[in-house]
Amino acid sequence: MYILKRLIIREWYRFFFSGIVILFLLVAIANLISGFLRDNVTGSEVILNFLLESPKYINQILPVACLVASLFCINKLKNRNELTAIFAAGYSRKKFLLNIVQASLFIAAFQFILSAYIKPYAKGKRGTLIDNYESKFRNLKSKGLKASTIGSGKIWYKSASYYFSFSTFDKFNNILNDITLFRFDQNYLLKSKIIGEKLVFKEGKSWTLHNGVTYDFLNNKDFPVVSKKDLYELTLNEVPEDFRQIQADITTLNFFSLWTYIRTLNQAGINTNEYLVILLDQISSSLICIIFSLIAAIAIFNPNRRNSSFGKNIVFVFVFTILYWLIYSWFTELGRTSKLNPYLACFSVPVLFTGYLAYYLNKNKQIT
Repeated sequence: MYILKRLIIREWYRFFFSGIVILFLLVAIANLISGFLRDNVTGSEVILNFLLESPKYINQILPVACLVASLFCINKLKNRNELTAIFAAGYSRKKFLLNIVQASLFIAAFQFILSAYIKPYAKGKRGTLIDNYESKFRNLKSKGLKASTIGSGKIWYKSASYYFSFSTFDKFNNILNDITLFRFDQNYLLKSKIIGEKLVFKEGKSWTLHNGVTYDFLNNKDFPVVSKKDLYELTLNEVPEDFRQIQADITTLNFFSLWTYIRTLNQAGINTNEYLVILLDQISSSLICIIFSLIAAIAIFNPNRRNSSFGKNIVFVFVFTILYWLIYSWFTELGRTSKLNPYLACFSVPVLFTGYLAYYLNKNKQIT
């Protein structure tokens, strides 16, 4: 029985890696050609950008490769009558499916590591390795906060005559939370400090500080003047759009940093559905690898090779993949825009497929 298990897993991985290579080459050719057609980047920058984006592409390819692996592995065993021989030798379909699950578990684990750690790390290196990255690759948009600011719990920003820190920025209501502002004179000596609960944008460059405390004349030898106000009008050089621009890509945060960041936003009363979808998608995409492997493996309940066709398998993979990504993308977009609960947005499709698998296996439990 161990020999049969090794045969099944070996064939599955053989088709899995073949599928990965073919799909990745297709993606690579399309993206490199598109990159080389740009007139504002060099060839080395195109290649470097593709390498940094590769974890994202592999992340999208892995579930499809799992589907291909199960489908073509079983198709090969059928065509050589090996599948019938395996079951005739007393190897149950249940054991066969468990072997597929065991093989796909490693892929699911790698998928999680890739999406939760490797992909964010690679994205975080784009601005460092490629000069003027945002202007050269404008179609690749960023969102969220800078990873380096999360560790201290504060985001620091410097302007012409002051610098300040804040914990979070509510882009929907244009509010900076937990603000601390330091002003300095022409000699770069600290002259005033302002602390407030939140800074609310009004119009132009006018902001309103709520529950503020100011410390003035810090650059004098006398004691500073301290004043408290419920509302305090401030003029800043920045407008809300500037804070949206200085915010870096939240997808550069790894799984636990992103989870910590979401908790911080929740405590500030900010809607985090958009970011929660990113977090949950890392888990959902890992589970999909196992589910796709099992969906394609239900072909073992019909081991007759007359019912298998290479062309039909290709069409099935293409149609199934397109439908899956369209439906899943639609659900996640609903989650990002708060039209659907993030958990429902990310797990509805996997649960639906799991329900179908459970129904099909229960229907054929007599021959498992």
